[in-house]
Amino acid sequence: MTDRDIVALFFARDERAIAEFDRSLGALCYKIALDLTGDPGAAEECLNDTRLRLWNAIPPENPVSLKAYAAKIARNLALNRIEKSGAGKRSAVLIELDEIAEASSASFEEELVESSALSDTVNRYLAGKSKLEAAIFVRRYFAGESGREISRATGLGTSKVSRMLKQMRRELAEELRKEGFEQ
Repeated sequence: MTDRDIVALFFARDERAIAEFDRSLGALCYKIALDLTGDPGAAEECLNDTRLRLWNAIPPENPVSLKAYAAKIARNLALNRIEKSGAGKRSAVLIELDEIAEASSASFEEELVESSALSDTVNRYLAGKSKLEAAIFVRRYFAGESGREISRATGLGTSKVSRMLKQMRRELAEELRKEGFEQ
């Protein structure tokens, strides 16, 4: 079943929408939450909350890509959960993002979600990167995949992936400084 078909089920308020979502995208949303939280129980709760958010949001929302829409919801729920649980349990992804945040803004995670100006800057930065670099960046910082997972998916060595990510973090931090996202 396609994303459009599943969205149509949500619009019809057909409960099969949840089952089809689970079949099609449930594992992805669970993996995103698990990679960020590191806790299977928390990931399952994020998946349940993602289902509820989708049910409540569609309609009126009509996402072009249900996959991207659901992944963003799952990611934001996981990030919110991490934030509420305290800094001692922060994932490696958030620690790496803090390297960028130190150069840009004290509330980077909130702004990343809420600020269209910040999103535009990040999108412009990624548009200037190769398809491979942009994919690696998105896999790490949106999907929360580990360097090893990215390495397997791209065929690059883990040290190469790590170097690329470090360089992109530095470049993005500089770009954010230029755009006025300073502390």
